[in-house]
Amino acid sequence: MNKKRKYSVTSWLSEEELTHLKNNISKTCLTRSDYIRKCALGANIRSVSDIRDLMVDLREISNNLGQLTYNVNNGDVTVLGDNLKEIREDLRDIWSELLKVLKKK
Repeated sequence: MNKKRKYSVTSWLSEEELTHLKNNISKTCLTRSDYIRKCALGANIRSVSDIRDLMVDLREISNNLGQLTYNVNNGDVTVLGDNLKEIREDLRDIWSELLKVLKKK
């Protein structure tokens, strides 16, 4: 549900407090507004620093899959068995690691 927000809240911070806030926000996938809103409302905020490496791995697999799809569509590749098996195994490993990270929280 998309709520319209009509009210703005302003707060003044010291340079140290702003640096601390920015560091905390950078560990999440939230915007500054979302982060502050969630903090103010007592929401549980998860750090994504533990999954950054997994995100890089997923991006690489996505690129490989995109290249493979491109080559198949061009007719350059006709046999996919080993390529798809490798991609499936890589994805299974990443999902397993991601679940471990999420269970730690």
